[in-house]
Amino acid sequence: MTTMSINRRHLLAVAAAAGAASTLPLRAARAQASGSATTGLAQAPAFRRFTVGDWVVTALADGGMTFNSGVLPEMSEADFAEAMEKAFHPPAAYPATINAFLLQSGDRTILVDTGGSKQMAPTLGNLPANLAAAGVAPGDVDTILLTHMHGDHIGGLADASGAAAYPNAELVIRARELAFWTDPAEASKIPERQRGTVAAATTVANAYEGRLTPFEEDVTVVDGVDAVALYGHTPGHTGYRIASGDDTLLIWGDIAHIAPVQLADPGIYIGFDVTPEEAVATRRRVLDMAASERMMVAGMHMPFPGFGHVARDGEGYAFVPAPWQHTL
Repeated sequence: MTTMSINRRHLLAVAAAAGAASTLPLRAARAQASGSATTGLAQAPAFRRFTVGDWVVTALADGGMTFNSGVLPEMSEADFAEAMEKAFHPPAAYPATINAFLLQSGDRTILVDTGGSKQMAPTLGNLPANLAAAGVAPGDVDTILLTHMHGDHIGGLADASGAAAYPNAELVIRARELAFWTDPAEASKIPERQRGTVAAATTVANAYEGRLTPFEEDVTVVDGVDAVALYGHTPGHTGYRIASGDDTLLIWGDIAHIAPVQLADPGIYIGFDVTPEEAVATRRRVLDMAASERMMVAGMHMPFPGFGHVARDGEGYAFVPAPWQHTL
């Protein structure tokens, strides 16, 4: 499997896709960054189960692409390379990941986001295979919670014909997020580089007509799962807090895309942010909360499987992967 590279020249063209996941070995990422093709690297199914009280939470990998300094408008190429070297990544390109999460408890089977699609990029759209490997069929999913409507989070919701890929699922999303991408009255507010997202969002809204449930404020969307407003990356960007017994997990969506950069310096925004200042303020607040409360977090762009903790590190933060005792 190869990885797609995103640079300043590609930023406008791929903003609707807005990132993806990779579980490639580091040597493959280094080969891609140097310009050579790496193909045929078959991987084991990429899913990982954790427990949060009575919930079983399964991380599902969707695919992969790389980001370079071009997606960070306020960071120089030299500073980006230095940050990558420090984190043992290729200096020219960060191997970004996208994860989705399956929540199971009792008779509930819930997806949080659905990844991208092969139509978006050949390196995306691996979530269905990994879901199947985890023993779950699309028809088993009863609820899908969306963090936001960028293409790498909703691309897996509809098939190539526009039909719903999850035939029995209720689609739950914050009302202001849905309206931003699908209400013609909001069109003038969408940054030009992200207007490609409108078509994908409209396809999804049509595919799940009659099974689409918007919510207004932070609410309990499912018993034990609360919506958490994390605005800025998009107008209705939302996290989901799972609490059971003594355990808590915050699935924070796209609080960070390039962890070695944006945790070390939360003030660095990415070009996909709709309102960068708000995204930065939200990231600072969430990182402080996670570190102060020693809360487990999970992110769609954190290194697979995406579970871990946030530790203070000088004036910034660092991501500490969850210890193995949390896995099944």
